[in-house]
Amino acid sequence: MKQITIALLACLVVAGCGHHTLSGTYLPKGGGVGNGIAMEKLEFGSGDQVIVTMLEQKFQVSYKIDGKHLLLSLNGQQLVFDILDDGCIDGGGNFGKFCKG
Repeated sequence: MKQITIALLACLVVAGCGHHTLSGTYLPKGGGVGNGIAMEKLEFGSGDQVIVTMLEQKFQVSYKIDGKHLLLSLNGQQLVFDILDDGCIDGGGNFGKFCKG
């Protein structure tokens, strides 16, 4: 029982276990266009910055993880994506689903 408790605590500390960070490039699955808004890719590096390519322009924005939600701060607006169990992120009808490319 003690080993299980230690393993669970260790899992909570490790970044990947609780979706504390994202890394790599996420590309649209199924077009990524909803309601006329086209995000072409999301590039996560180190820290809390992501480069969003949208309408052939690049924006560097900050993000944070809140449970199973990715919160992007873009031009004074907060965009909310769901972090899915398959490792993809989903922006719903406005932005669509993005998976690591």
